[in-house]
Amino acid sequence: MKRVLMLAAAGLFVVGCASPNVNPPQARVNTGYVDFYADSSEELNWQVRRFDDRTGSFQHVFSELKPPQDGFLRLAFAPGSHRLQVTFLNRVIVKPVEVEVQVQDGRITPVRVTLTAAGVALVRTREENVGGVGSRRYGRHAKIGSDEAVRHDLSAVAESPVAYQPKGQMPYAR
Repeated sequence: MKRVLMLAAAGLFVVGCASPNVNPPQARVNTGYVDFYADSSEELNWQVRRFDDRTGSFQHVFSELKPPQDGFLRLAFAPGSHRLQVTFLNRVIVKPVEVEVQVQDGRITPVRVTLTAAGVALVRTREENVGGVGSRRYGRHAKIGSDEAVRHDLSAVAESPVAYQPKGQMPYAR
């Protein structure tokens, strides 16, 4: 019995923090949602972290190397105040942006993230090949190069919570 209670408590803790990109037909009980969207037409690979008061650091909530469908990311959180940090994995970002979000039960809090060009960065690339090559030689060789990429500053604004709607019905859905 004690083991079952411990597993149930652990399950509540995991559900209470956040969940991956979600789109239920209707809001779940004791759950609020945060929609992260950018005013950019480019496909963006999101990374979101939540500040954990116990550890005094940000913990991963969502990180994926492909853009979400509909052009924005929806995460489920327990109602309350959440300090979140947002960045993009497929852009050169000066530093992640932090935003305080008030999550309300059964509602969506939109967070608009803005990318502003902040100069150019030199990105070093390295391609490493191991094994046979065209002339049947075996070994290792590396090809090193560099590219220029636009560096971005991020800003984020948590908007007023709105009634729950599926992702496709949100005004910022693509």
